[in-house]
Amino acid sequence: MKRKNNIRIYSTILQDSLDSITPQERAAFDLNFSISEKIYQTLQEKGMTKRDLARLTGKKESEVSRWFSFGHNFTCKTIALIQMSLGVTIVQVPQ
Repeated sequence: MKRKNNIRIYSTILQDSLDSITPQERAAFDLNFSISEKIYQTLQEKGMTKRDLARLTGKKESEVSRWFSFGHNFTCKTIALIQMSLGVTIVQVPQ
C-alpha cells in the first residue's frame, strides 16, 4: 500500500512541477522524454540493458542512467552516438 501512495505523491509532485514551467520548457521536456522513451523501447526490443548501451557507446553506466532521468537534455552528438551504437533512428528530421 505504501508503494502506491509514494507513486501518487511522486506523480503529484511531477505534475505540479510541469504545471509551473513555461510552454517552451514543457515542449523541451516532452521532446527529451520522447527521445529517452524511444531509446528505452529500442533497448527492450533488442533485449538489451542500460549496461549494454553503456558498453556500446563507451560511456559510464552512470551517464547512461542520466539519459533516462527527468530533465536530461540530449545533444545532437549524443543522439547520433546512440543511433549509431544501436543501429536505429531515434530522431529523424525530414529533408
